[in-house]
Amino acid sequence: MDCRTAEGMVNKYIGHALSVNELEEFLEHIENCSSCYDELATYFIVHKAMEQLDEKQEESVLDFKGLLEEDIRKSRRYIRRKKFHRAVAAVAVCALIAALAVFLIFVILELKEGI
Repeated sequence: MDCRTAEGMVNKYIGHALSVNELEEFLEHIENCSSCYDELATYFIVHKAMEQLDEKQEESVLDFKGLLEEDIRKSRRYIRRKKFHRAVAAVAVCALIAALAVFLIFVILELKEGI
């Protein structure tokens, strides 16, 4: 991913509107590109500050960098969960196909014996 693409995804990241693949590529890029990370941090801080003003929180959090790091950790966990669920689904589909194949073989053999 190049910087221009990553910069175009910052607002989608903040709004949690990236697909799992986009999210993974985006996080990998900002992890290795300090310029894009800084841009994300700036937008994230502004977004969180505006959120706190809109909600009129009396106990506002001033550790916006900490909030960003926590958000990135949550995003990484989300990616791992999605990948795990995809793997489980793939295994289940393979097991279903194998069971269906065994069933069909059994039915074919039964039909041959009956003829």
